[in-house]
Amino acid sequence: MRPFAALLRTLALFALVAGIAGCAAKQPGPTAGGEAKAVFAAFTAREGKDTAPAYSLAGSMSFSRGNRSGRLNYRLYGNAGGATRLDLTTPVGGSYALLFEDNHGFFAFVPDRNAVYRHGDTRQGAAKLGMPLPFTLGEMAALVAGRFSALAPARYAAAKKTAEGYEYTFSGSSRLASLGLDFAGNPRHLVGVGIEPWRIDFADDEAAPGFAAPVARRLTLTTPGGATLVVRVKALQPRPSPYPVADLELPVPPTAAEHALDGSGDEPSLPEL
Repeated sequence: MRPFAALLRTLALFALVAGIAGCAAKQPGPTAGGEAKAVFAAFTAREGKDTAPAYSLAGSMSFSRGNRSGRLNYRLYGNAGGATRLDLTTPVGGSYALLFEDNHGFFAFVPDRNAVYRHGDTRQGAAKLGMPLPFTLGEMAALVAGRFSALAPARYAAAKKTAEGYEYTFSGSSRLASLGLDFAGNPRHLVGVGIEPWRIDFADDEAAPGFAAPVARRLTLTTPGGATLVVRVKALQPRPSPYPVADLELPVPPTAAEHALDGSGDEPSLPEL
């Protein structure tokens, strides 16, 4: 019995050592964990540096979905956390649509139809017009300007090292499933929640006057259903004071017809390009 008991003690000791080694191998090293925290801290620190109360962005938008594609020029401007306006024009300069949001809801004026469309929620209203955006106009402007606090939580649930930096995942009620940062803390992509989530990729970072961190000059949004929107930023300017309300209001003529995007009747869509 003694040899058998000795064998059991030896096996037990081996299992204990192996178990300790296995647990140690599963734990992230202090350097990797510290680096992930430092990269995320660099990302969150930039949020407090750009404090301009208003902004103006301009560039082009190219979209495609199935066999349909098009291109528009845009100007996106407004007050941080407040009213925001998006003016869309055709490549030859004609007015295509004027969009506006404030705390009363979402409004779209289509000059060719001399019609105004309104909805209490920007994302739902834009989707009914054939623009499936996962953001409000204000959130979209913030992302283009390199501000992420409206979407990215202040804390992450887990971090995984990637070839270009770290992938952070979130839990709870966050609208983000994950955020990709490079090693300098610059955003590389965002992924929404859901079975078929939206994704936005950031590229072509450049320094911008008045902004503390480089700003992506090309953003590619992929939405559920396979629609792709590429936003190119050609001009990005902070504004030292908020826009007056009159500067953001839509120039709607009194003869324009008004339509509520409440789900009743035929769903409208923006004109074909």
